[in-house]
Amino acid sequence: MKKLRSRLFFHFSIQFGFISLLMIVVVVAAFFIGLYSLSNVERDEDYYQTQLEELAIEIGDPYEYKEFGNEISDALPEKTWLQIIDEEGKVVESANVPEDIKENYSSFDIVQMKEREQLGEYAIKYTLEELLFASDDAYLFVLGYQEPGKILINELSENTNANGRISETDQPEVEEKLNQLEGTLSIYDETGAIIQQFGNQEQIEGQPLEIIEKDTSPDLFTEKQYTYLDRGSGNSWILYTSNEQSQDMPLTLYRDITLVFVGLTGVILLVTFLISFWTSFRYGSPLFIFSNWLNRMGDGNYKEVLTAQEKKKVYRKNGKLKRRYKLYKEVFQAFDEMAEKLDASRKEREQLEKSREEWVAGISHDLRTPLTTMEGYGRLLGNKEYDWSKQELQEIGDTITEKSDYMVDLIEDFTLSFRLKNDASSLTFNSVSINEYMEQILEKFQKDVTFKDYPVVYEPIQSDRKIEVNERLFERMIDNLMYNAWKHNPPETAVKVEVAQSEEEKALEIRITDNGTGMDEETQKHLFTRYYRGTNTEERNEGTGLGMSIALQIAKLHQGAISVQSEKGRGTTVTVFLPYDRD
Repeated sequence: MKKLRSRLFFHFSIQFGFISLLMIVVVVAAFFIGLYSLSNVERDEDYYQTQLEELAIEIGDPYEYKEFGNEISDALPEKTWLQIIDEEGKVVESANVPEDIKENYSSFDIVQMKEREQLGEYAIKYTLEELLFASDDAYLFVLGYQEPGKILINELSENTNANGRISETDQPEVEEKLNQLEGTLSIYDETGAIIQQFGNQEQIEGQPLEIIEKDTSPDLFTEKQYTYLDRGSGNSWILYTSNEQSQDMPLTLYRDITLVFVGLTGVILLVTFLISFWTSFRYGSPLFIFSNWLNRMGDGNYKEVLTAQEKKKVYRKNGKLKRRYKLYKEVFQAFDEMAEKLDASRKEREQLEKSREEWVAGISHDLRTPLTTMEGYGRLLGNKEYDWSKQELQEIGDTITEKSDYMVDLIEDFTLSFRLKNDASSLTFNSVSINEYMEQILEKFQKDVTFKDYPVVYEPIQSDRKIEVNERLFERMIDNLMYNAWKHNPPETAVKVEVAQSEEEKALEIRITDNGTGMDEETQKHLFTRYYRGTNTEERNEGTGLGMSIALQIAKLHQGAISVQSEKGRGTTVTVFLPYDRD
C-alpha cells in the first residue's frame, strides 16, 4: 500500500494544489461580493447615509478624482447635491448645489449643520473622510436632498414653539402643513402622555424600541420619524410622515469590482470544469468499477468480483493490469481478499442473527403464559370484597412461586435452545411414563384460574408407554398448544387431551382437541409460520405469533412432527407424533 499511497499523493497533490489556489481567488471574490451585498442591506436601512459613505470612499481625494476625468455629478442620484469641504471650511468640489447654499463655512456653521442636519431648504447627511496616505488631509462630504419632514420639524420647533407646545394661533397652519405631508405630530410631556396631536389622528404608536430603530434604520419602515426635544419644558415632539424613498444610486466602485470578479469567476469555473472533466475521466473509470464491485458486495454477491466485461477492461490478454489501472493494483488485490472474508462473515452472521431472533422472540412469547396466570392471581388478591382463607392464600402463593420458577426455567431453556443451533448433541433426554408425565403437565391447567372457563379433560393411553423426552422442552410444547386453545377460543370451550398409539407407524399421538371456533384454510396454511396470526376477530390480540412455530421446533428436536386438522366453526385438533425410541 506504500506505493499506492505515494502515487496518490503525487497525482492529487499537484491537482488539488492548483484547485486550492483557485479557491483562494474565489474566496476573495466572494468577500467583495459579500461586501457589496452588505452595502445593499445598509442602503435599505438608511439610503442617503449609505450612498454618501460609498461616494466618499469612491472619490477619496477630490483633486485626484477630477484629474482622472471623473465627474462627481455622474455619481449622484436625481434631486441631490454634494459639497466637499476641506479643513478650512472651504468647498473644494461640488455638484448640483443650489445657489443659496454657502461656499465657505465657519465653525459655527458646522455646529449648526450638525445640530439641525439641514442647510437651507434641504436635509443633509455628512461624513468625514480622512485620506489613507495623507494623514494631514481630511474632507467633509455633505449630501443634500429634499426631505420635507425634517424641514417641517425644524420649522415648527423654531417658529411655532410656545413653551414646548403649539400655540392656538398656529394650530390651523400646522394642521394644513401636516395634511399636505399626510403626517402626524404628537407632543409628549415628561411623563410620556400625549398633550397635543395634529394631522392624521389615526396614527398608531409603535413598539418602544421602534423609536431607536427608525432613527438608525429609517428606510426599513413605511413611515419616517423626526424628533425634537424642547429642553425648556421637557416636552418631546415626534413627527411621522410616509416614507416614499425609492431612488437608485449608481455604485460605480462596487460595480467595477463586481464586474472584474464575475469575469474572473467565470474563467475559474471554466478551468475548474475542464480539470474536473479530465480528472473524472482519468480516475473515474476505476472508481466506477469499484462502485459496481461494492454494489455487488452490498447485494451479498461476493463471488463475482469482476464481471467478464470488466475483466476485459481492466486486464490485458496476458493477465496483467492495464496502465490506467496500475495505480490501483493493491486495491484490486485487497478487494479479492476482502470478498472472501466477507462471504465467510456473511454466512456466520446470518446464522447468529437467525438464532438470536428466535431466542429473543421465543422468550417473549413463552413468558407470557405464566405471567398471565400470575396477573390473574394478583387481580384476585387485590379484590377487597373477598376475604381469603389461609389455605387459599397458601395455594395462590405456591402457584405464583411455581410460575416464577417456570419463567426462570424458560429462560434457561431458550439459552439452551440457542446453543442447540450449533450443537444439538448437548440436549439431554430422559425416559418418562407418558401417562404420568402428561397428567403432571395438565394438572396445572386444571387448577389454573385462567382456564376456569375452559374445562380440560385428559384421556390416557390404555397401555402406558415409556418415551424419551427433554422434560422442560416437552412441557413447554404442551403449554404452547394448550395456551393457543385458550387464546383463540371463547369461554366454555372444552379442551380434550388424549394419548394414543399411532396406527401407521411405531409412534405415539398426543391429540389436543377443542370444540371452539376452528380455523379457515388460509390460517391452517400459515399456522407454523413465524409471527403469523389468524384472522378470527373474536380472539384476544395477544402473543407474538411464535407459539406453534416453537412447538413444531421442539417436536422436531424429539424427531417428531405436528399436524393440524380444523374446520371453521367445528373446532380444532392438534396432533403431536412422537416415536417410541430415539435413534
